Amino acid sequence: MDLENIMDINLEQQKLISSPIRVKIIYLLDTKAMTAKQVADEMGKTAGSVHYHIQQLFNGGILEIEETKENKGIIEKYYRSKATQFRLRDENTPNQEKKRSRRCSLSLTDDELKEFETEFDNLLLKYVKRTVKEDTTRTSYHVSLQFDKLHKEEEE
Repeated sequence: MDLENIMDINLEQQKLISSPIRVKIIYLLDTKAMTAKQVADEMGKTAGSVHYHIQQLFNGGILEIEETKENKGIIEKYYRSKATQFRLRDENTPNQEKKRSRRCSLSLTDDELKEFETEFDNLLLKYVKRTVKEDTTRTSYHVSLQFDKLHKEEEE
């Protein structure tokens, strides 16, 4: 994971990025700067829907405008993601290092979900085996993985 590409966010920004379509937009705009129309074409979505989500992400500080170009009298805005990994920071909660979390919305086929679970299980096993030998420099953590199936309306 690229530690340079982690962005501290607040609760309002966390709400903005909790939508699967917005997560896809964020990752797509990490690859290269694009207009809302280009993003819509890439995702197979309507331009109006994607433009709305891009505006929400831009106004929330998740996206930035990398450049603007004039095309036949129309100003095209090329958006870019500021980050792809986000860390929720709550100013009211001291000592936030005690709890670390990663969250992401994914769209997976049944086969991809099974593959993900298998890879996660193997990764856990790899690290559990390392902890057999006592090491006083280790810190204990609880690790969990949870898949919550979203309803169709939550995806948009």
